[in-house]
Amino acid sequence: MEKNRLEEFVKANREEFDFRAPSPEVWDKIEAATNKPKVVSLRHYFMRAAAVAAIVIATGLVLWQASLNSPTRLAENADPELKELIEAEAFYSSQVNQKMKEIQKCYYTFPEIKNEIETDLNELEGMYQLLKNDLEENISNKSVIEAMIENNRYRLQLCDDVLDQIKC
Repeated sequence: MEKNRLEEFVKANREEFDFRAPSPEVWDKIEAATNKPKVVSLRHYFMRAAAVAAIVIATGLVLWQASLNSPTRLAENADPELKELIEAEAFYSSQVNQKMKEIQKCYYTFPEIKNEIETDLNELEGMYQLLKNDLEENISNKSVIEAMIENNRYRLQLCDDVLDQIKC
């Protein structure tokens, strides 16, 4: 309500508010300030270009160093047993994924197997992660590598057993 009265007052007395106008000198100063071209020295452009180049080079070096020290590359160069583990992990992972797709097609027919198989696979995955942590602490521990491969075999065997039992 107060706002409406104020607005009405301003509208009624509009001419009285507009009696003062800035002098022409003020307008000249404003115009001069807005039309002034911005001058940036060539040195600033070179500094910016140097900063961008330094960031690009540093990023490139970090990424290159990271690729040299990647676990896969270290494993390939360091130990044939680790290379075997990487190959075995890829093989078993693809096999288990393929068999799980077949099992998942049967979930609607045998809903009780879903929780059982997923619980068992999650338990084996947890054990595998523990073994993986052990392997990171001792990179060429043959018994850990063998246990990891055996864990992958158990997962594949579990999937095969389930598929044999449900015959879906």
